[in-house]
Amino acid sequence: MAEVRMPKMGDGMEEGTILRWLKREGDTVATEEPIAEVETDKANVEIPAEEGGLVARIVVREGETVPVGAVIAYIGAVGDASEAPATAQTPIRAEQETPPVVVRSAEDQAAHAAADTAPRIRASPLARSMARRLGVDLAHVRGTGGGVGRVVASDVIAHAQVSAPSSPAPAPVRKPEPVFAAKPSTEVELTKMRRAIAKRTVQSKQTVPHFYLVTPVEMDRALDMLAQLNAMDPEGRITVNDLVVKACAVALVKFSDVNVSFTPEERIRKHGSVNIGIAVGTDDGLRIPVITGCEERSLRDISSEAKKLIARTRSGALTPQEMSGATFTVSNLGMFGIEEFAAIISPPESAILAVGAIASEVVVTDTGAFAARKRMRVTLSCDHRTVDGLLGARFIQEVRRLLESPVQLIA
Repeated sequence: MAEVRMPKMGDGMEEGTILRWLKREGDTVATEEPIAEVETDKANVEIPAEEGGLVARIVVREGETVPVGAVIAYIGAVGDASEAPATAQTPIRAEQETPPVVVRSAEDQAAHAAADTAPRIRASPLARSMARRLGVDLAHVRGTGGGVGRVVASDVIAHAQVSAPSSPAPAPVRKPEPVFAAKPSTEVELTKMRRAIAKRTVQSKQTVPHFYLVTPVEMDRALDMLAQLNAMDPEGRITVNDLVVKACAVALVKFSDVNVSFTPEERIRKHGSVNIGIAVGTDDGLRIPVITGCEERSLRDISSEAKKLIARTRSGALTPQEMSGATFTVSNLGMFGIEEFAAIISPPESAILAVGAIASEVVVTDTGAFAARKRMRVTLSCDHRTVDGLLGARFIQEVRRLLESPVQLIA
């Protein structure tokens, strides 16, 4: 009788929630065939069966949470169901914790009641995410996946294209009457991602001694170079953020003592590879996909990989493995007009670079003349346990030097 255990899918994962069982007791399952869909603090993923056979017993019900390594089901040969342990281990259930007060409207309560009684629909996590964005009811979608009518993303897209209604005539716009009455407040439960963000940021600020270094970077040459490169290859457009990631990769090779982590055993772990996380904002919260092996990648290779990871992040298809193993992070809010900010370090990394907007400024040149320059402010947040002020200053100076002489980044 083989045990199916809650797998560890990424750094920092401590528990997982069974969203739905794709197989039921008595069903047969093949090796590597998905058996359940699990929600982690980073993503929803399907877990495959490591062995084929008969699903003899399901230990953890849908909606229940258990720690990594806990037994969630048993698989055996036909006739083995009676041998599965009768006593299931106690899962971590939401009712064991004190739930937050949630105020819902009558319409919201009715929707929840309808959801509880509605039949379960077999659909992939990506298909469910896409259905929410497109406003598609999965109950009306014909599934073609998995040989069992499971709804996949292409089914949702096809249904949306066929059933898209023609645009109605716009209704006359009426000026609303001013409303001054105070509206009631509501509380909502934290999602797993938001709970994980809250936990990690509090942990970072409470346990990591931050200090910050700010420097302006003149970006005139960098912008001119990007314009030329993108004119030669419009399909492979390179962004300012790609240039920043490449500059950080080169600087981390030169100042490898920044590419380190402080371990729970109070030792310094020096990483052999430069893996740079890029912060990507989504409707659900912040996700940080990781570009691995940046020290060996060209500028165009970094740009291509970043585009793929950002697209997968926004489509909800990013895997826990693609968000694990970062040794340094770049967070860029420049595209929103933010001129300067300080980012929170993501443990166990030792530093993170915050990138602001490029703006025109009047500067005094070496000859004493006034000149207009395109400048961008970057802020380096450092863990003082591993990176002191002098090391951090030399590192951010190197990043600035590379961005101000960008031809070195395409050699």
